[in-house]
Amino acid sequence: MFGRLGRGPLLAVACVCCLVAGACAGSDGEQLSGEPVASTSTTEPSSTGAVSATTTDTSPSTDKTTGTGSSTDTTTERSTDSATDTDTTSAPSTGADTATGTASSTDSDTATGTASSTDSATHTTTNGSTRTTRSTESTPARTTAPTGTDTTTTTSPGEVEVSPWPADPRTAEDRDWRVRIEASWRHDTDAFTQGLETDGGIIYESTGLYGESRLRALEGPVELRSVALDPEVFGEGLTLVGDEIIQLSWREGRALRWGRDTFEPRGEFRYDGEGWGICWDGVGSRLLMSDGTSTLTHRNRDFAVVATTTILRDNDPVTRVNELECVDGLVVANIWMSNEIIVIDPDSGEVLVSIDAASLAAEVGISAAERHAVLNGIAYNGDGEWILGGKNWPVQFLVTLTLN
Repeated sequence: MFGRLGRGPLLAVACVCCLVAGACAGSDGEQLSGEPVASTSTTEPSSTGAVSATTTDTSPSTDKTTGTGSSTDTTTERSTDSATDTDTTSAPSTGADTATGTASSTDSDTATGTASSTDSATHTTTNGSTRTTRSTESTPARTTAPTGTDTTTTTSPGEVEVSPWPADPRTAEDRDWRVRIEASWRHDTDAFTQGLETDGGIIYESTGLYGESRLRALEGPVELRSVALDPEVFGEGLTLVGDEIIQLSWREGRALRWGRDTFEPRGEFRYDGEGWGICWDGVGSRLLMSDGTSTLTHRNRDFAVVATTTILRDNDPVTRVNELECVDGLVVANIWMSNEIIVIDPDSGEVLVSIDAASLAAEVGISAAERHAVLNGIAYNGDGEWILGGKNWPVQFLVTLTLN
């Protein structure tokens, strides 16, 4: 596993954000045009620096009109490593995992104390289209290991656990917080981020848009594996529960279940209404789910509804609550079409803290008036560090929370 992202000085990121053309779909606006992508891919490392792997995947695809269908996709990946690097983006180091991979890149990077690689990947689908992806990654020489979404971590002698919060959100006098950038790395601008989780050094990402929704496993900028959703399904938030991933859909009423380490499908849960964000509250042993309204739905492990809470700020309902992250029995949530993140008491529904993350949008050149390429995606990385990103953003960030 690669180690936890370090807190060293932020290396300058020179990224140009590819903004979404057309309109968005789902809980995030009107529909974006785009050719459907349906493929499953993995990238396997090679000690010789060269990889050639072909994977054929046949998965069921449900059409809303007929209720039946299937799709067969073939993904071919090739990569060749070299030692050419000239980028100042800092990224997590890459270690061994059950399904690790190498980055696809032809850019070059230069960074003191880093090791990097140059790869290229060509993806060919059965409809005859070919897509070549290019990226670069530089590996910091010094990192510390991530822990996932739990706030209780195992420490070695001399280490001190760091609270996720600069103050207890339930009792804090200052309830307006900000983010401080600690590090950053490249992010695929084709990924319309809907949900993030992290565990064991791996970032799990759900992306949206009809025909483009995917489930991805990442190590910094490196995609280790991914699977495409049925083109009729608009991917939304996701969460980890043990060795399983639960991924919501927007209007389809389907919560997809995947094996965490293999992305093998394990069936699905069904629900009424829209799906926006979801997280597993280990403290309360429950799933907490948002649907774009002010309602926070409490579900048991079998997805049955056990309670609901109305999210309130100064007794006013809060809507457009999107991606969720459960930490310390609280819920951290994006507010869609804004740069605000809120901390919610899931039992009372009270908004305890507002977090201003506008500095992240400014860092990647996103206008405050932008409606689609907005801040979205929260994962607690342990030791007071958070991974934050946005829809089609060229960068993801490692941040800590600070008081004004």
